[in-house]
Amino acid sequence: MAPPHGGPWPPPYKIKENARAKRVTLRIVPEAGLVLTVPRGFDRRRLPRILDRHRRWIEEGLAGLDARRSDLTRADVLPQRIDLRAAGTVWTVSYLDGPPESMEISWRHRPEPRIRLYGDLSQVPVCCRLLRRWLREEAKRVLPPWVEELSRETGLSYTTVRIATQKTRWGSYSTRGTVSLNAAILLLPRELARLVIVHELCHSRHLRHDAAFWNLVARHEPDCRRLDAELNRATDRLPAWYRASFW
Repeated sequence: MAPPHGGPWPPPYKIKENARAKRVTLRIVPEAGLVLTVPRGFDRRRLPRILDRHRRWIEEGLAGLDARRSDLTRADVLPQRIDLRAAGTVWTVSYLDGPPESMEISWRHRPEPRIRLYGDLSQVPVCCRLLRRWLREEAKRVLPPWVEELSRETGLSYTTVRIATQKTRWGSYSTRGTVSLNAAILLLPRELARLVIVHELCHSRHLRHDAAFWNLVARHEPDCRRLDAELNRATDRLPAWYRASFW
């Protein structure tokens, strides 16, 4: 009987070697499919037996991955408008079909925010990755001044701001004082984006998520517990085009 995901057994997989790994771990991730992490020096001849042991889990996971990939590669995933709720701006997106070798994105802020995407529009994930690149550039423009403003307001320090685009992590604070922010917080309601920044700035005083840390967050954002609960649910509510950009 053929596996649910429609491929041969064992399915294609990638191997990552990790010196700190104690055992073989299996993950199914959108960008790579089935990924096996093995300890350094592991006898890879043992992998087929491990795969057979987890066959049902692997088949179900890959079938679910295929279904999500199908949902996120439809043409209607491409947005006509992008609402940067945290920044208070709405961008209109226009598309112009062209050859695949000429995939391009451009944007302007005036007279109204507008994005233009040119190329093979059937390559939906590629188009979405270009939109994610635009989002990162816009976040580089918008977020550092906001961090500076909140730093002055709260009296909490930092050294630099770094902008990235990840699937899940909203932000971090390094021991060197770097505030790292996910550009996708621009897609969140402003109060949630503000919480992310305040949260990371509070790590300038308390690196761990202990009682002292949360007391400090609550001093600057009294409703932090409710907002933090909303933030934990926000990843699944990001626009389909942003989620599709990781395929």
